[in-house]
Order: sequence, then structure tokens, then C-alpha cells
Amino acid sequence: MSNQNIVKTTGPPGRPLLPPEAEDEILTALFANMRISSGEIAAILKKHHVSCDTELLQDRYRKRLGQRLMASIRDEQGQREVLARGGEYIVLECCNDQQALQAIRRRIQSQMNGLEVSSMKVTGRIRVLDRFLSRFRKAGRS
Repeated sequence: MSNQNIVKTTGPPGRPLLPPEAEDEILTALFANMRISSGEIAAILKKHHVSCDTELLQDRYRKRLGQRLMASIRDEQGQREVLARGGEYIVLECCNDQQALQAIRRRIQSQMNGLEVSSMKVTGRIRVLDRFLSRFRKAGRS
């Protein structure tokens, strides 16, 4: 049996299944410095022999290229003409399937909501830093 840890592609949304020691090392590095590069993460995963099936990686790469192609199809105003629903791409102007269009709209709205929450969190942190800098500057003038 191989000593490689094959990462399962299914699991809770947003939470990959990793060897616990690899996850611990990544999180320790993240919280020690409050940041971690993708290169550092890849090195830790490599150290713990986390890998994936080569054919699966090739399929993912091909799908990513296809997704980029579909995303590049735009109208004269630069708006996307083709959007995804599940594992298929739909030309919006030719779609008469209300359920498909509603599913696309729900997915986009969900993504927008998630980005809005993240944006508000970043804005809150900027405000904290602005207040801190303002007090620091005032203390320096006194």
C-alpha cells in the first residue's frame, strides 16, 4: 500500500478532508504569523504526502480551461453570455427554462451575499485600524 494520502474530493462544503497533522501544521503556521502563502500550504501538504489521482487532476485542469473559455464569452457591453448551472453551461439569451435561470440567479445571489459579508468584515477591520492610527497620530502631536 502506498504511503500517500489521497485527498477525497467529497466532504462538507468548503472543508477539504486532509490528514489531521497536515491541517494542524497549516493552521499553526497561519495563526503564528496571521498569514500563510499558497506555496507554504502546498509544501506542507507535499511533506505529508497529500496527492491526488493524476487523471483527476487532468480532468480538473481541462474543466478549468473550459470554464475560462465559457466565462470569456461576452456581449458588446462585456456582460457574460454563458453561465453555469450545475455541470452544464447555458447561453442565457436562448434559455427558456425558468427553473434553470432561477437556479443561476440563486447561485449568483448567494455568491454576492457571501462577498458582501466578507466585504463588511474587511471594512470593519479597516475602521478599527483607522481609529487606531488616528489615536496614534493624536498621541504623537501631544
